[in-house]
Formats: sequence, structure tokens, C-alpha cells
Amino acid sequence: METRTVNLPYGEKYLKAEIPEKYLKAVLVPKNSKPMHNPMLKLQEALETPINTESLESLARDSRKPCIIVSDSTRPTPSGPITEAALNTLNHAGIEDDDIKVLVATGLHRPCTENELEEMLGQDILSRVMVVNHFAKESDLTYIGDTSFGTPVWINSIIHDSDLLIGDGYIEPHFFAGYTGGGKNILPGVAGAESIMHNHGANMIGHPKSRAGVLDGNPIYMDILEASIMVGFDFSINVTMTPKREITGIFAGDFKDAHRKGAELIDKQVKLETEPSDIVITTNSGYPLDRDLYQTVKAMATAEPVTRENGVIIVASECRDGVGHPEFMKLVVEHKSPSEILETIYTPGFSEVDQWEAQILARVLTKCHVILVSDGVDHSTVSSMHMDHASSISNALEKAMKMISRDPEISIIPYGPSIIATTGG
Repeated sequence: METRTVNLPYGEKYLKAEIPEKYLKAVLVPKNSKPMHNPMLKLQEALETPINTESLESLARDSRKPCIIVSDSTRPTPSGPITEAALNTLNHAGIEDDDIKVLVATGLHRPCTENELEEMLGQDILSRVMVVNHFAKESDLTYIGDTSFGTPVWINSIIHDSDLLIGDGYIEPHFFAGYTGGGKNILPGVAGAESIMHNHGANMIGHPKSRAGVLDGNPIYMDILEASIMVGFDFSINVTMTPKREITGIFAGDFKDAHRKGAELIDKQVKLETEPSDIVITTNSGYPLDRDLYQTVKAMATAEPVTRENGVIIVASECRDGVGHPEFMKLVVEHKSPSEILETIYTPGFSEVDQWEAQILARVLTKCHVILVSDGVDHSTVSSMHMDHASSISNALEKAMKMISRDPEISIIPYGPSIIATTGG
């Protein structure tokens, strides 16, 4: 039987998927995604001629306490070169390194370790300026007010006390906020737990427009936008990238307009229509996105729309940090079924950290089976979370084919969260 070999990113390497040609329906990859020539030169140009605002240097001339917000270790943002360019621009405007703070936008994730900070930013930046992890539950927070969605905006006091807010980020599909980047630096990035919990509440997550690629009418995105305006987010520096993390575009300036321009570009590259398949094989795009099972729910949500009812999603994800979020795991394993998870989450007054990830996982599992290929999470843990475990892609495919009562149609999404796959209605 003739087969097609497809490479799947897994940690910092690749796994090979050998798929019989007669079953293979589609391999979905982004369109027209070419690396930018000399991105560091383009970065400097973007800071000097930004989108719908003054240059970063002009904004910095009246600043005395700037803060640079950077993505955490679960994101592939090139924070090192972006932060270095921003620091040099601030220096040129007359601001000393000692007056600049860098705040890591961890949201409700764990803090970054020293090794992770060095990997993200480089030792030179760590020795130049103060770098601080945000703690949504423990940091000194300041209350700003409520959004029209009723979200109380509690923000890290470093942000509140700063007079110039600069944020980095990368733009790709996000499974409930539309696209990553932009105002996500603020909410959830440097917001308090209460703010994040409300923005990620059951009804917000459950809204039909809280989906990848949707900004207009998406309550989560619109809430983030309001909170960022209330806080006074001055200047964002976002990039778009190939699945192999090569920069394809730089969008700097007004956080809303620059983010929207970047989103509009990749919208044309990542939205792909296909027919539903019995089996969909995907990944969480490799390291660092696949460092834990919590993040890997994004890949499952990518495959969900193009997987047939009672079909199978196979996800290859290294999960070097295991499940990653104990509250997420606890909420999933303490229920007997995915439908019971959803019942609990939608109970009026229920509120727990990481319920949104459990909610989306449960939504996927009520539609189809999930088989996880991972070295980082053991069989018993995966089973307790209502999924199957496989030691390899071939083992997972063998299991999946036994679940399908006919010759299966198989689709592959090699770089899961980089794609928005739909069936065209």
C-alpha cells in the first residue's frame, strides 16, 4: 500500500506520520508564508514609522518610568531582539536602563525560571534591566474599573505606576480570543486573577463567536480591548511567523490598529476549508507551545471543526512539563465524563482557575475521541482525563482505525494552532 510521509513537530524534533495514500484526504498548512528578509532592520523601521501613532522614540521623550511587557516561556515570541530594540530606542530618547522595567506577562501561568528568562531574553538584557514575573494572585495589583462586560480590571501595579507601556507578542490564531497578541499583553498577561476569571468565564468561552480567527463580535476579544484601553496600553510590537518561527511581518504602533493589521494579513493565510474527516492528526506546533498538556488543548480545538462526529483526533505533543496546570487536571479527572465537566462549569456561581481549558477540552470530547502521543504524560494520567494514550503515531493510528467502522478519511494539520480549519459551513 502506498503511503505519504508527513513530518510533525514534536518538542524540538519531528515525528514521522506514515499515512496510506488511499485514506489521506488533506494536509493543511498555511498559505503564502515567506520569511522576511533582514527582520531586525525591519524591526527598527517599524519602531520609527509605526502604525497610527508617533514613533517609539517620540513617545519615550516625555517618559520617566517605562515598562516593557514580554511574553512568557509558553510563547514563541522573539522577545530578546524585540526587547533589545525597544531598550536601545528608550536609551536614545534619554531614558537610562535603571529606570526601565520588564514585566513578564504570565497571566495565570507559572512564573518563568531564570533559565527560561535567559532563553527568552538573553543574559545581556537580564543584566541591563530589572525583569519581573507577573503573579496574577500575588503581585501588588491596582483596580482600574470595570469593562462593559462586567470584568473588574485589576492590573499589576508596575503597569499602573509606569508612564509608557510597550508590549511584545506574536499573532496567530487563538482558540477563543480570535488571535494572539495585541491586548492579550494586558488581559490576561498582567491582570489579576479575578479579571482573568471573569474574561475567561463559562458564558464568555461558550459564546459562538469566541473562536479562532474571530475578532468582530467576539466578547473575549472585545473585553480585552476595553481593558487595554482603560489601562493605557501605548505601543505594541507584534510579529507574524512561519510555522518554523521565521518572522514574516512586524506590526508596531497603536496596539489595536497594529494588531488588527497583522491579523488581517494572516487571516488570508491560515483560514482553510476542507471536508470533515474521520481521523485528524495534528500537533501543538512543537516547542515551546507543546511543553504541557494544558496548552495542547489548542491543537484539539483546531482539529475539532473538521473532525466528524464520533471521529478521532490524534495529537502529538511532547508535554515536557507534563499536564502543566494542576487545577485544570483536577477539574477534568474528578468528573466521570466530559458532559459532567460541562454541567459543573455552567453551574451558576461556579468559578475555578483553568476552568476554560477544561471547558474546551470537554466540548471537544463530547464530539470525538482524542488520542495523545506524548512522552511527557503517562498512560494512566491521560486515561483519567478521558483520553487515550499512544506511544507513537503508528500506534495511535492503529487505535483510531479500530474506532472507525469503515475505511477512514484522514486529514493532517502538521502545525495545529497555526491553522483555522473549517468545513465551509
